[in-house]
Amino acid sequence: MTRLNFRKYLMVPLTAAFIGVSGCSSVQPPTGTVSQAQLAIRQADQSKASQYAPVELSKAREKFNDAEKAMRNEDYVKARRLSEQALVDARLAEVKAESEIARQNAAELQKTIQSLRAEAERGSSR
Repeated sequence: MTRLNFRKYLMVPLTAAFIGVSGCSSVQPPTGTVSQAQLAIRQADQSKASQYAPVELSKAREKFNDAEKAMRNEDYVKARRLSEQALVDARLAEVKAESEIARQNAAELQKTIQSLRAEAERGSSR
């Protein structure tokens, strides 16, 4: 076999292998990421984010809806990006809600402490 024929026969399988590997690296549907975003939105709802962080929760829902549309259109790169953003927005909403609830609880505790101090001072002045 001449050197030219050898290269010719070698190039065919290498080209086929390259095409096969390229086909395997196609973008897969980000079902896991979309599910995580959906769960995060549900958890944010349960943490009263709709009351204490409505803007962030609304952004999360909007991005999640757009991610679902991208999934239906098989635009998996866009779907992954949007679902990741929705996940972050939902977690932010949840954390903001939890922070506000903690702040309110601390304020209530502070009032209780002041009340008890005032009562103790009245009792000691008798």
